[in-house]
Amino acid sequence: MKLTAIRADILNDLYTALSADGLNKRTGGKLSNKTILEHHRLISTVLEQAVKEGLVPFNVAERAELPKATRKEVNYFQPEQVEAIRDAAETEPIKWKTLVHLFLVTGARRGEILGLKWANVDFDGNRIYICNNVLYTPDRGIYEDTPKTAKSIRYISLPKETMSLLREYRFSQLEQRFAMGDRWNNRDFVFTQENGDPMHPDSVTDWLTKFSKRHDLPHINAHAFRHTMASILYFNGVDSISISKRLGHAQPSTTTNIYAHIIEEADKKNADIIADVFLKKA
Repeated sequence: MKLTAIRADILNDLYTALSADGLNKRTGGKLSNKTILEHHRLISTVLEQAVKEGLVPFNVAERAELPKATRKEVNYFQPEQVEAIRDAAETEPIKWKTLVHLFLVTGARRGEILGLKWANVDFDGNRIYICNNVLYTPDRGIYEDTPKTAKSIRYISLPKETMSLLREYRFSQLEQRFAMGDRWNNRDFVFTQENGDPMHPDSVTDWLTKFSKRHDLPHINAHAFRHTMASILYFNGVDSISISKRLGHAQPSTTTNIYAHIIEEADKKNADIIADVFLKKA
């Protein structure tokens, strides 16, 4: 279509068509409202540029009717659940024990953890450098990419216990590497398949599902660890800017929007603390 022929009703029809069953290639169901809104933002950006170049008089995307973005309630583990997950991980092979541990203490995304390389583990500084991402698509297979946003490239400080576990796991991986000999593909990944290649992201999801069932734990997905990290920091009085930086969000407003409910709960706790300190007798 010519740019001048695009009308708001045409965009409305497009967004309605995108919400039909079968358009989600992964699930076979519908596309989420969030995905449809991302289509809209791309179209709007193109049309806005057309306005700047004088190709159209105004951006018709601004007049389209959009689906409402539905924000899912973030799921995070309670302290007793974290303890149960940590204890259960102690009984697992060291690779998976280390993987669960890093999910717990970093709040990093699944692809960021799988993209971590030994060169970016700073044992002297007790931190890791997140600058790589492992992803999968059917057409490309497993591949490396940069993290989600520029702010996602970051250092994450870690406890000494974590660094000690990473040292132990590295020694175990070296033993595996020597046993594989020429069959080992030395690509420096911390978490690998048996031959040294990066892991398939879905293999982590599958393992966590089986892990939770095996130990009678609540359903576990990698992103729940991220939400748990954020909630723990909020309930311990850490500010949104610091939390946003640790999570690698593009801007603090993203963090506050996602965790608005948790922030509200944390603020109620702060009110109780203030009451205990200032209003109650010693």
